[in-house]
Amino acid sequence: MRAVIDTNITISALFFGGLPRRLVDLAAAGRFRAVTSPELLVELEGVLAEDFAVSQERIDLVVRDVLSYAEVVAPTEQVKVPVRDEADVKVVACAIAGRADCIVTGDRDLLALGGVEGIRVMTVRAFLESRPW
Repeated sequence: MRAVIDTNITISALFFGGLPRRLVDLAAAGRFRAVTSPELLVELEGVLAEDFAVSQERIDLVVRDVLSYAEVVAPTEQVKVPVRDEADVKVVACAIAGRADCIVTGDRDLLALGGVEGIRVMTVRAFLESRPW
């Protein structure tokens, strides 16, 4: 199983725990392959710095942690997907480039897609309930 963990899920895991933390822990334990991209890592850094006032030292630790369990892929093709927020395109592009089975997100716009190019878009709960971990 290959899955893109959207930035909002990583942030939730870091600050709030719960199901997002369980998802990240499963990825870190190698129970599934997380996929990310340089664009998603930059987004993560920006959200941590701008929205949560996290120090650069701590941001570097978070990114290193993500890199310890996630495969980084570089999307090369232009993706056209009907999204309200253009920032969501980079999530879909990462999933396509990384041959992901799904995108795990809390973003309602992405969830409304249901799927794109055979890649399911699902909540953390739906992902966790989809397999006997």
